[in-house]
Amino acid sequence: MKTRLLIISIFLLLTGVTLYGVYCGNFDSKTSGILANLTTGFIGTAVTILVVDLLYERRENKRLMPRRIVAQEDVRLLVARIYSFWFQAYMASVPGELPKTIDELVSKESIKKIRNNLNMNSTPNVTPRMNWWQYLPSVLHDFKNLADRILVRHSETLAPEAYRMVSQLAHAAMNPDFSSTIRQSDIDLGFSQPQVLGNFIIILDEYFPTLLELINWCNKEAKEINRWKDNQAMVIDKNLTGNRPDGTPECMIDPEELARQLSEFKRHCNFS
Repeated sequence: MKTRLLIISIFLLLTGVTLYGVYCGNFDSKTSGILANLTTGFIGTAVTILVVDLLYERRENKRLMPRRIVAQEDVRLLVARIYSFWFQAYMASVPGELPKTIDELVSKESIKKIRNNLNMNSTPNVTPRMNWWQYLPSVLHDFKNLADRILVRHSETLAPEAYRMVSQLAHAAMNPDFSSTIRQSDIDLGFSQPQVLGNFIIILDEYFPTLLELINWCNKEAKEINRWKDNQAMVIDKNLTGNRPDGTPECMIDPEELARQLSEFKRHCNFS
Protein backbone atom coordinates (compact mmCIF):
# COMPACT_ATOMS: atom_id res chain seq x y z
CA MET A 1 0.00 0.00 0.00
CA LYS A 2 2.73 2.47 0.99
CA THR A 3 4.85 1.50 -2.02
CA ARG A 4 1.87 1.98 -4.31
CA LEU A 5 1.19 5.45 -2.95
CA LEU A 6 4.87 6.38 -3.24
CA ILE A 7 5.10 5.33 -6.90
CA ILE A 8 1.85 7.04 -7.83
CA SER A 9 2.98 10.21 -6.01
CA ILE A 10 6.22 10.23 -8.04
CA PHE A 11 4.34 9.91 -11.32
CA LEU A 12 1.85 12.59 -10.30
CA LEU A 13 4.75 14.89 -9.46
CA LEU A 14 6.34 14.23 -12.84
CA THR A 15 2.95 14.81 -14.49
CA GLY A 16 2.64 18.14 -12.72
CA VAL A 17 6.13 19.18 -13.83
CA THR A 18 5.49 18.32 -17.46
CA LEU A 19 2.07 20.03 -17.46
CA TYR A 20 3.68 23.12 -16.04
CA GLY A 21 6.24 22.96 -18.85
CA VAL A 22 3.50 22.61 -21.48
CA TYR A 23 1.30 25.47 -20.32
CA CYS A 24 3.64 27.78 -18.44
CA GLY A 25 7.07 27.10 -19.91
CA ASN A 26 8.58 29.15 -22.71
CA PHE A 27 9.21 26.23 -25.03
CA ASP A 28 8.77 25.89 -28.75
CA SER A 29 5.92 23.82 -30.15
CA LYS A 30 8.12 20.73 -30.65
CA THR A 31 9.32 20.69 -27.04
CA SER A 32 5.80 21.36 -25.79
CA GLY A 33 4.58 18.39 -27.83
CA ILE A 34 7.23 16.14 -26.32
CA LEU A 35 6.25 17.30 -22.81
CA ALA A 36 2.57 16.71 -23.60
CA ASN A 37 3.38 13.15 -24.73
CA LEU A 38 5.39 12.60 -21.55
CA THR A 39 2.44 13.85 -19.48
CA THR A 40 0.14 11.38 -21.19
CA GLY A 41 2.66 8.59 -20.61
CA PHE A 42 3.07 9.44 -16.93
CA ILE A 43 -0.71 9.47 -16.38
CA GLY A 44 -1.13 6.17 -18.22
CA THR A 45 1.69 4.57 -16.24
CA ALA A 46 0.26 5.75 -12.92
CA VAL A 47 -3.19 4.41 -13.79
CA THR A 48 -1.70 1.09 -14.92
CA ILE A 49 0.29 0.71 -11.70
CA LEU A 50 -2.78 1.52 -9.64
CA VAL A 51 -4.99 -1.00 -11.46
CA VAL A 52 -2.37 -3.78 -11.45
CA ASP A 53 -1.58 -3.22 -7.77
CA LEU A 54 -5.25 -3.26 -6.82
CA LEU A 55 -5.80 -6.49 -8.74
CA TYR A 56 -2.73 -8.05 -7.09
CA GLU A 57 -3.92 -6.95 -3.64
CA ARG A 58 -7.36 -8.39 -4.30
CA ARG A 59 -5.88 -11.71 -5.43
CA GLU A 60 -3.55 -11.88 -2.39
CA ASN A 61 -6.41 -11.08 -0.02
CA LYS A 62 -8.50 -13.82 -1.59
CA ARG A 63 -5.62 -16.29 -1.27
CA LEU A 64 -4.74 -15.37 2.34
CA MET A 65 -8.24 -14.74 3.66
CA PRO A 66 -8.94 -18.32 4.85
CA ARG A 67 -5.68 -18.28 6.82
CA ARG A 68 -6.41 -14.84 8.28
CA ILE A 69 -9.87 -16.00 9.37
CA VAL A 70 -8.41 -19.02 11.20
CA ALA A 71 -5.59 -16.99 12.75
CA GLN A 72 -7.95 -14.27 14.00
CA GLU A 73 -10.29 -16.86 15.49
CA ASP A 74 -7.45 -18.65 17.31
CA VAL A 75 -6.22 -15.39 18.80
CA ARG A 76 -9.77 -14.37 19.72
CA LEU A 77 -10.34 -17.64 21.56
CA LEU A 78 -7.04 -17.24 23.43
CA VAL A 79 -7.79 -13.75 24.73
CA ALA A 80 -11.43 -14.73 25.47
CA ARG A 81 -10.26 -17.61 27.65
CA ILE A 82 -7.79 -15.37 29.48
CA TYR A 83 -10.18 -12.55 30.35
CA SER A 84 -12.95 -15.08 31.13
CA PHE A 85 -10.64 -16.74 33.65
CA TRP A 86 -9.95 -13.44 35.41
CA PHE A 87 -13.62 -12.51 35.38
CA GLN A 88 -14.42 -15.88 36.93
CA ALA A 89 -11.76 -15.27 39.59
CA TYR A 90 -13.17 -11.83 40.32
CA MET A 91 -16.76 -13.07 40.66
CA ALA A 92 -15.62 -15.92 42.90
CA SER A 93 -13.51 -13.85 45.31
CA VAL A 94 -14.23 -10.10 45.29
CA PRO A 95 -17.33 -8.70 47.03
CA GLY A 96 -19.28 -5.72 45.76
CA GLU A 97 -20.13 -4.57 42.26
CA LEU A 98 -18.74 -6.52 39.33
CA PRO A 99 -16.60 -4.90 36.60
CA LYS A 100 -18.69 -3.80 33.64
CA THR A 101 -15.96 -3.88 30.97
CA ILE A 102 -12.80 -5.83 30.23
CA ASP A 103 -10.76 -2.65 30.71
CA GLU A 104 -12.18 -2.29 34.21
CA LEU A 105 -11.61 -5.98 34.94
CA VAL A 106 -7.88 -5.95 34.11
CA SER A 107 -7.15 -2.60 35.76
CA LYS A 108 -4.54 -2.60 38.52
CA GLU A 109 -7.23 -2.01 41.14
CA SER A 110 -9.34 -5.00 40.08
CA ILE A 111 -6.40 -7.39 39.76
CA LYS A 112 -5.17 -6.29 43.20
CA LYS A 113 -8.57 -7.14 44.68
CA ILE A 114 -8.40 -10.63 43.19
CA ARG A 115 -4.86 -11.16 44.45
CA ASN A 116 -5.79 -10.08 47.98
CA ASN A 117 -9.10 -11.94 48.30
CA LEU A 118 -8.88 -15.23 46.42
CA ASN A 119 -8.43 -18.12 48.83
CA MET A 120 -6.15 -20.71 47.24
CA ASN A 121 -7.66 -23.47 49.41
CA SER A 122 -11.16 -22.81 48.06
CA THR A 123 -12.83 -24.60 45.15
CA PRO A 124 -13.64 -22.83 41.85
CA ASN A 125 -16.76 -23.69 39.92
CA VAL A 126 -15.10 -26.07 37.45
CA THR A 127 -15.35 -29.69 36.41
CA PRO A 128 -13.68 -31.94 37.47
CA ARG A 129 -13.79 -30.55 41.00
CA MET A 130 -10.45 -29.16 42.23
CA ASN A 131 -9.04 -26.39 44.40
CA TRP A 132 -7.17 -23.32 43.18
CA TRP A 133 -3.81 -24.96 43.88
CA GLN A 134 -4.69 -27.46 41.17
CA TYR A 135 -6.76 -25.23 38.90
CA LEU A 136 -4.31 -22.30 38.59
CA PRO A 137 -1.36 -24.31 37.15
CA SER A 138 -3.74 -26.18 34.85
CA VAL A 139 -5.29 -23.06 33.31
CA LEU A 140 -1.94 -21.23 33.02
CA HIS A 141 -0.48 -24.25 31.21
CA ASP A 142 -3.45 -24.12 28.81
CA PHE A 143 -2.92 -20.41 28.09
CA LYS A 144 0.78 -20.85 27.41
CA ASN A 145 0.23 -23.89 25.19
CA LEU A 146 -2.46 -22.08 23.19
CA ALA A 147 -0.22 -19.05 22.69
CA ASP A 148 2.77 -21.19 21.66
CA ARG A 149 0.58 -23.13 19.23
CA ILE A 150 -0.60 -19.89 17.60
CA LEU A 151 2.99 -18.68 17.22
CA VAL A 152 3.93 -21.88 15.39
CA ARG A 153 0.74 -22.41 13.42
CA HIS A 154 0.31 -18.83 12.19
CA SER A 155 3.89 -17.59 11.99
CA GLU A 156 3.49 -16.68 8.30
CA THR A 157 -0.04 -15.29 8.57
CA LEU A 158 -0.21 -13.13 11.68
CA ALA A 159 0.63 -9.46 11.35
CA PRO A 160 3.97 -8.64 13.04
CA GLU A 161 2.31 -6.64 15.83
CA ALA A 162 -0.14 -9.46 16.59
CA TYR A 163 2.67 -12.04 16.60
CA ARG A 164 4.61 -9.86 19.05
CA MET A 165 1.63 -9.49 21.38
CA VAL A 166 0.86 -13.23 21.41
CA SER A 167 4.52 -13.89 22.20
CA GLN A 168 4.35 -11.41 25.09
CA LEU A 169 1.27 -13.14 26.49
CA ALA A 170 3.09 -16.47 26.30
CA HIS A 171 6.08 -15.18 28.27
CA ALA A 172 4.77 -12.35 30.49
CA ALA A 173 2.95 -14.72 32.84
CA MET A 174 4.77 -16.76 35.43
CA ASN A 175 5.85 -20.35 35.06
CA PRO A 176 2.56 -22.28 35.38
CA ASP A 177 4.03 -24.44 38.16
CA PHE A 178 5.31 -21.47 40.17
CA SER A 179 2.46 -21.53 42.70
CA SER A 180 2.97 -25.24 43.40
CA THR A 181 6.73 -24.71 43.77
CA ILE A 182 6.29 -21.86 46.26
CA ARG A 183 3.72 -23.80 48.24
CA GLN A 184 5.95 -26.86 48.50
CA SER A 185 8.90 -24.67 49.50
CA ASP A 186 6.80 -23.12 52.29
CA ILE A 187 5.85 -26.59 53.53
CA ASP A 188 9.45 -27.80 53.47
CA LEU A 189 10.68 -24.73 55.36
CA GLY A 190 7.77 -24.62 57.76
CA PHE A 191 7.09 -21.15 56.41
CA SER A 192 3.41 -20.18 56.25
CA GLN A 193 2.40 -17.11 54.28
CA PRO A 194 -1.25 -16.09 53.75
CA GLN A 195 -2.94 -18.49 51.34
CA VAL A 196 -4.21 -15.86 48.90
CA LEU A 197 -3.52 -15.69 45.18
CA GLY A 198 -1.22 -12.66 45.36
CA ASN A 199 1.45 -14.58 47.28
CA PHE A 200 1.63 -17.35 44.70
CA ILE A 201 1.50 -15.65 41.31
CA ILE A 202 3.88 -13.40 39.38
CA ILE A 203 2.77 -11.57 36.23
CA LEU A 204 4.87 -8.96 34.43
CA ASP A 205 3.47 -5.44 34.14
CA GLU A 206 2.94 -5.66 30.37
CA TYR A 207 0.67 -8.72 30.58
CA PHE A 208 -2.72 -7.03 30.92
CA PRO A 209 -1.95 -4.00 28.68
CA THR A 210 -0.85 -6.50 26.02
CA LEU A 211 -4.11 -8.41 26.48
CA LEU A 212 -6.09 -5.22 25.83
CA GLU A 213 -3.98 -4.39 22.77
CA LEU A 214 -4.56 -7.88 21.39
CA ILE A 215 -8.32 -7.54 21.89
CA ASN A 216 -8.22 -4.29 19.90
CA TRP A 217 -6.22 -6.03 17.17
CA CYS A 218 -8.75 -8.90 17.03
CA ASN A 219 -11.63 -6.48 16.54
CA LYS A 220 -9.76 -4.47 13.93
CA GLU A 221 -8.80 -7.63 12.06
CA ALA A 222 -12.39 -8.92 12.26
CA LYS A 223 -13.70 -5.72 10.67
CA GLU A 224 -11.11 -6.00 7.89
CA ILE A 225 -11.98 -9.65 7.25
CA ASN A 226 -15.71 -8.93 7.23
CA ARG A 227 -15.11 -6.19 4.68
CA TRP A 228 -14.04 -8.93 2.28
CA LYS A 229 -16.17 -11.80 3.60
CA ASP A 230 -19.31 -10.86 5.50
CA ASN A 231 -19.71 -12.30 9.02
CA GLN A 232 -16.73 -14.62 8.75
CA ALA A 233 -14.95 -13.19 11.82
CA MET A 234 -16.28 -12.49 15.31
CA VAL A 235 -15.50 -9.36 17.32
CA ILE A 236 -14.94 -9.30 21.08
CA ASP A 237 -17.54 -7.44 23.10
CA LYS A 238 -15.69 -5.50 25.81
CA ASN A 239 -18.80 -5.30 27.97
CA LEU A 240 -19.07 -7.90 30.73
CA THR A 241 -22.16 -9.43 32.30
CA GLY A 242 -22.11 -11.85 35.19
CA ASN A 243 -24.44 -13.27 37.80
CA ARG A 244 -23.56 -14.74 41.16
CA PRO A 245 -25.45 -15.61 44.37
CA ASP A 246 -25.94 -12.89 46.94
CA GLY A 247 -23.65 -12.82 49.94
CA THR A 248 -19.95 -13.49 50.37
CA PRO A 249 -18.23 -14.82 47.21
CA GLU A 250 -17.55 -18.53 47.60
CA CYS A 251 -13.78 -18.29 47.04
CA MET A 252 -13.16 -15.17 49.12
CA ILE A 253 -10.91 -15.77 52.10
CA ASP A 254 -12.57 -15.15 55.44
CA PRO A 255 -11.21 -11.85 56.89
CA GLU A 256 -10.67 -13.44 60.30
CA GLU A 257 -8.81 -16.36 58.75
CA LEU A 258 -6.68 -13.95 56.72
CA ALA A 259 -5.89 -11.97 59.89
CA ARG A 260 -4.87 -15.20 61.64
CA GLN A 261 -2.60 -16.22 58.75
CA LEU A 262 -1.01 -12.75 58.67
CA SER A 263 -0.40 -12.92 62.40
CA GLU A 264 1.31 -16.31 62.07
CA PHE A 265 3.35 -15.03 59.14
CA LYS A 266 4.58 -11.99 61.09
CA ARG A 267 5.38 -14.14 64.11
CA HIS A 268 7.39 -16.51 61.94
CA CYS A 269 9.29 -13.58 60.35
CA ASN A 270 10.07 -12.09 63.77
CA PHE A 271 11.20 -15.44 65.09
CA SER A 272 13.45 -16.00 62.08
